[in-house]
Amino acid sequence: MFRTLIAYVVNHFTNILPPTSFYRLKALLYRFAGMQVDATCRIVSSAQIWGDFDIEIGKETFVGHEVFIVGGQSHVSIGSYVDIAPRVMIVTGTHEIDMAGLRSAGTGYSKDVTIEDGVWVGANTTILGGVTIGRKSIVGSGSVVTRSIPPFVIAVGNPCKPIKHWDVEKGWQAI
Repeated sequence: MFRTLIAYVVNHFTNILPPTSFYRLKALLYRFAGMQVDATCRIVSSAQIWGDFDIEIGKETFVGHEVFIVGGQSHVSIGSYVDIAPRVMIVTGTHEIDMAGLRSAGTGYSKDVTIEDGVWVGANTTILGGVTIGRKSIVGSGSVVTRSIPPFVIAVGNPCKPIKHWDVEKGWQAI
């Protein structure tokens, strides 16, 4: 509860700072809220991080305008040199399906999310819990990532699927 309250205060305070400056101060504030955010991370002021979960964001990572990271008791790991475009949503929480009760959304739970080093996530993408996005992959704008994405691919769509793979000798190859 205390951690959630601190995150609430930090999110509101960072939201009043100029959008694309004071990055080190924002990182310091998120660390004060118990998050592992590297000092070189650049989080835009309109980004929001909510929930009682462990989060780590690596060095030189950019978190764009209106990015929303929310979840229950899970772990979100965002590597180094990651670029997250505007309005990306990372949601770790979900519910069991309950057809016997009054609501279809049954007991809530959450799953970890891992975004490895060098990933580029396009605007308006949704990343759901239980997903790993492999190193140096590119997720196209508007995608819905429901399953893990391997490293060195371009993946797009709803549900998000790899369409090209990087080969060191041949370059981009269709899958």
